[in-house]
Amino acid sequence: MVGAVIVYEGKIIGEGYHIKRGFPHAEVNAIRSVQDESLLKHSTLYVNLEPCSHYGKTPPCTDLLIEKKIPRIIIGCQDPFPEVAGNGIHKLLDAGCEVKTGVLEKECRQLNKNFITYH
Repeated sequence: MVGAVIVYEGKIIGEGYHIKRGFPHAEVNAIRSVQDESLLKHSTLYVNLEPCSHYGKTPPCTDLLIEKKIPRIIIGCQDPFPEVAGNGIHKLLDAGCEVKTGVLEKECRQLNKNFITYH
C-alpha cells in the first residue's frame, strides 16, 4: 500500500493512501487532506514509493507536488515500473525540490511487494 504524510514544523498536517487502481494516489489524497494549503510550501512530504511522473489513469503526482511548491520530498523506495523508474525523482530535483531517497527502503519494498511484483 502506498501511503504519504505531509509534515509542517514536526506535525502531520495531511495524510493519504492509494485506495485502488485508477483512484487518486497517496500524494494527492494527502494534499487534499491538508486544511491550510498555504503551509505546503513550508512542508515535507514523506511517501513510501517514488511519485509517478507520467500520465496513466491519473495525472502525474510529481506535477502536483511541483505545483503546490512542496520543497522537500522523502521517498522510501524507487518505483521499478519502467515509466517511472527514477524519472519522478529527477523531475522533482529538476524543479528545485530537495529529495531524499532510500529511507526505510527495505520496509517500504516489503510494504509495496504486491504492487511492485504485479504492476
